[in-house]
Parts: sequence; C-alpha cells; structure tokens
Amino acid sequence: MTVLVTIGPTQEPIDAMRLITNRSTGTLGSLLCITLATAGHRVISLRGTGATADSSELSRAATSIIPFTTTAELGHAIECVSATEKIDAVFHAAAVSDFFFQEANSGKIPSNEGSITLTLQPTRKLLPLMRDWFPNAVITGWKFEASGSHEDAIASAKSQIAVCRTDACVVNGPSYGRGFGFLGNDGILQHHDTCEQLCHFLAEKLPR
Repeated sequence: MTVLVTIGPTQEPIDAMRLITNRSTGTLGSLLCITLATAGHRVISLRGTGATADSSELSRAATSIIPFTTTAELGHAIECVSATEKIDAVFHAAAVSDFFFQEANSGKIPSNEGSITLTLQPTRKLLPLMRDWFPNAVITGWKFEASGSHEDAIASAKSQIAVCRTDACVVNGPSYGRGFGFLGNDGILQHHDTCEQLCHFLAEKLPR
C-alpha cells in the first residue's frame, strides 16, 4: 500500500524572526513512517520544517519526504500528492496551527516601541478536505485535547470522525490521559500505552 503521513508542526510567520507554532517534535509521525515502511508499505512523508526529531532513519524509510512550513504550504503539498499519487491510507499526525497572522511583516517588528496587538485569523482546516482529496483512502486524524475530561476527549474524537468523514481518530493529551486512544468509526476505542504500541497497531491494521 502507498501511505501518506503528515509530521511535525506548521509555522506561521509574524515577522522575519518570529512565528506561531505548535509544540510538536515530529517524533511520533517519524516513528509511524518507519514502522509502516518496515511493515512493507510505501511511505510518502510531509514533514514540517520545524520538526526537531532525528530524520536520518526517516530518510531511509520514506520513499519521499516533502517539506512544509505554513498550513497553506501543507495544504498545497497534500493536494499535489492527491493529484499525482494513488494513496491507500492517510495518517494526518501533523500539529497544524489554528491561527495565522495575515499581515506578517517581512522585516523585524521593533521591540523598543512598546506593546503591540496582533489580530490572528483562523487557518484553513485541512482534515475536512481529505475525503475529497483521497476519496478511496483510509483516513486517520489526530485529536489532542488539553481541557475537559477523558469522556470529553472521546466525544471530540467522535465528532471529528463524523464532521471530517474520516475512518478513525487517534486521541491523546491531558484530557485523554496517559497514552493514546484509537477510535474507529465503529465507535470502539482501543488504548495504547506508548507511541511504539500505537504505531505497530496502526501498521498492522493496513492490508499488506
């Protein structure tokens, strides 16, 4: 199978030196690519330039590694892959920023002029577009929840599957608690304690 995996954070510029990003090293996505390749799948990776995880093993595992910085660049890259490749499965593990600064300064905003106010705009949501880009693929989204209860995190994962027309969601974060939950569109939740367990589970679910 040919599998597409998005990895790491997006970065939205404020000026030439500063940016808005999410806390993501790209470690889990890289490990998933390596695990999928080891299982015999052809892997295409879209990797954020802000990812800090070691990419040397990823370079040997993935058929191609396509870099992106902003959410717009990631969306364009995904759309290009959809037009040129037959993708059987998508794992959208990238930590996409929810906001960007529309009037990013090409220079450096002076820090000696006192406080500034930034008006942030919402970025385009990419996961809801995946079904149109990859109508026949098995699509798995990610949901990181930092507030609310464990039950709230599961409810958010169920809502993501329904709204985005995906096949599954990996949910984690402080609300979910330790480890990772895999929720299929059948409503069954399967828990995994570690990244390694999760990645092997995801790889084993795909037909060879």
